Amino acid sequence: MKKRLHIFLLVLLCIVFQTAAVHADLIFEPEDSFYEKHADACEYVNRSYIVNGYDGETDVYESPESAEKVMTVKNREKYYISFVYTDRNHVKWGFIEDGQENSGWVPMDYMYPVYNSQSFYEEYKDKITPDEGIIPNVSKGDVIYGWTYPGSETKYKIEVMEDTFDYGSTFTDEEGHQWGNVGYYMGNRDFWVCVDEPQNPNLPVREINEEVKEAPEKIDGVPGTSAEADNGTDKNIRNEKADKQTAENENAAGTGTENIWTAALLVVLTAAVTGIIIKKFFGKKK
Repeated sequence: MKKRLHIFLLVLLCIVFQTAAVHADLIFEPEDSFYEKHADACEYVNRSYIVNGYDGETDVYESPESAEKVMTVKNREKYYISFVYTDRNHVKWGFIEDGQENSGWVPMDYMYPVYNSQSFYEEYKDKITPDEGIIPNVSKGDVIYGWTYPGSETKYKIEVMEDTFDYGSTFTDEEGHQWGNVGYYMGNRDFWVCVDEPQNPNLPVREINEEVKEAPEKIDGVPGTSAEADNGTDKNIRNEKADKQTAENENAAGTGTENIWTAALLVVLTAAVTGIIIKKFFGKKK
């Protein structure tokens, strides 16, 4: 009986994992028709940006191939961008949402990234070493501080839940403080802890380069900004590009449908195998 129960539980877990696998790929994907057709061409960036449009604002479009505006965002407003798409003119477009069910695509030339741990890595990569270690004099129950990057303005309390607290790489700042980077801990990702003073919230704030490039007045291929817009040809050019990509979009949609049917078939097959196993082990013996 125990053997049969173990087999049944094993099969049940297989079904659960199979279902989770089908849905896992959709967790972070936006519900947007353009993205659905061009998902393979989109880059996952997972980063916050600040608007830096020409003349104080920038328009957000229904898609990188459409001249229809869905909203206008103002300079200095902050938005999260999940994916970036690069069109045939090498213009990068970011997908944004305003938190009020409005979403669309914005030219990345009119956005600049919020300084974060990734920015710190890019600026100081030559001074970061892959030295693993343990924060000294810290034990379970202690409260330490996590920082977005060494000396950032943003910091938060972290309760130590184990007997030790590990880090994976190190950086020594201009004041001589050693910092350790932690990839993940209790829901917190990619943050830094001061190895020398992990419980000190009043460490010096790092000065960062906040210089923002001047926004371009015109971007080729973007409605209302490109050089062709003045003579009325910009929209025609964009329509021609949309026509050329119709076949590609249909193929992409077909591929998406095939993936759904494949996933459904896997679930059906799993259920069928489960039924056979259950019948074999739980059916009445003649």
